[in-house]
Amino acid sequence: MIVGNLINEYGNKHSPYLKGLVNHLPMAQLALYKMSQDLEKVKDFTETYVKCVDIDPVKTDYIKINSIEECLGKRELYESCLDIIRKEIKEKNIDEIIRYVLNTYPFGMSSGLFHTSIRLAYGVEGFKMEEELSEEVARALAYYITAYRKADIFERKINPTDILQELDRLINNEKIKEILQSKTTMGQKIKALYESEDYMKLGFLIDGDEDEKINTLLQILLPTYINSGSIVILHCITGLHALLVLKEYYNDFDTALDIMTTCVITHLLTNENLMFTTEKDRIIDFSWNYILSMCVESTDVHTLKFAYSCRELYKRNKMIELKKAAKKRLIRY
Repeated sequence: MIVGNLINEYGNKHSPYLKGLVNHLPMAQLALYKMSQDLEKVKDFTETYVKCVDIDPVKTDYIKINSIEECLGKRELYESCLDIIRKEIKEKNIDEIIRYVLNTYPFGMSSGLFHTSIRLAYGVEGFKMEEELSEEVARALAYYITAYRKADIFERKINPTDILQELDRLINNEKIKEILQSKTTMGQKIKALYESEDYMKLGFLIDGDEDEKINTLLQILLPTYINSGSIVILHCITGLHALLVLKEYYNDFDTALDIMTTCVITHLLTNENLMFTTEKDRIIDFSWNYILSMCVESTDVHTLKFAYSCRELYKRNKMIELKKAAKKRLIRY
């Protein structure tokens, strides 16, 4: 058996949804396999996961619909949407459908705490590794569509060196505080922020090229995660990694990065007591081989996925904080 067959076996039985949460199994399977190259380890992890987690089954009785657009934001239509996606892939090709979805609905990249982008990125990486995983790409696209929640994009641009000052201005703005305090869930807070004219005017994008934007985002996300261990900030980091994996499919990647910046800042504000710097402590620089050898023994899906994303981001941005962040998650879980 190859890992694609294992992922498809469970993907065909299980929905992307897990009650009000997300089914992480296919993403964790791929992350674990890519870090360990050990199919038996992935099988053992899979069996443990499905015993412990009550994943929604794929429905066999569902309505037929005529277009992707009818499914937008309707998780109950996942199976109906998957039928259409599969048909579209057969009639056209998989890359064309990925491009269509990402460029038609770019504001869906942070839906479900960035999991729409994350699952699609894993699917694409898996498909490039094994053609059998075209099915996982189809499932990920159906998830992206049905889980869709519209984000937004700021307009004002700032110099990267001013980002801490600008974040402080946002965090301490009384109107924004009032919005955040008036809502209870993260989803409600995010929706209310996007609906606020004051927030959209105060929010900012990073002026610069692709590398400057990515580096600046990591420079605020990594210390904040290391200080807090926040699961929301963890997903901002893995969401950024997912966007980079999907870069080739965007017609305008610079705008996609600006949407991601807007999403990251908005998700950050739903966290309290944000600290964007860390103490200059003495860091023991373990190798990635050592870090990953510890991570692949974990049964925690986020530890696996986060370690994989940090290692992949490190190939592009040699920031020791990526190792420190991966170790932070490993120590906690």
